[in-house]
Amino acid sequence: MVNLFNSYGDYRIEISGWGLDNSFFAERTDLVWKAGEGKQVQLHRELAEGAMVFVRLLSSEPSWNKVPVAYQVRDILPMDCNGRCQMRLVQQHARSKESPACQNASNGVEDSRSVCSTKQAEMNVAFEEVLR
Repeated sequence: MVNLFNSYGDYRIEISGWGLDNSFFAERTDLVWKAGEGKQVQLHRELAEGAMVFVRLLSSEPSWNKVPVAYQVRDILPMDCNGRCQMRLVQQHARSKESPACQNASNGVEDSRSVCSTKQAEMNVAFEEVLR
C-alpha cells in the first residue's frame, strides 16, 4: 500500500478496527504527523498495544486515494480527563509469499532457489510436527 500522507501536518481521517471490548468501531479524528514523533491520533476508545487499525484519509478532493491503510497501534497513553486516548501509529506493509531470505537469495542465483525451497520444505515439516 502506498503511504497516503506525504508530508508532516494534520490530516482529517477515519480510523476503524476493534477495541478492547472486541467490538468494531469507526471514528473520525485528526492524525497529527510530526517530525521525530511519527503519526499520532487521539481516540474516544481504548485499544490494545499492537492492535491493527485501518486509516482512511477524509478529503473533499476526489483525486485523493480513499483506500484504508493498515497501521499498528503503539505507545498508548492513559485516557485523559476529556475521555481521549493518545497513541502512535506505525504503518504496516503487505508481506510477501516467500521468506525474506529466499527473496534475497533468488536475485539471479539458480542454486539459491533450490536451497530456499529445501529450507522452506523442512520448516513446513517441522510446523506440521508441532501441530500434531
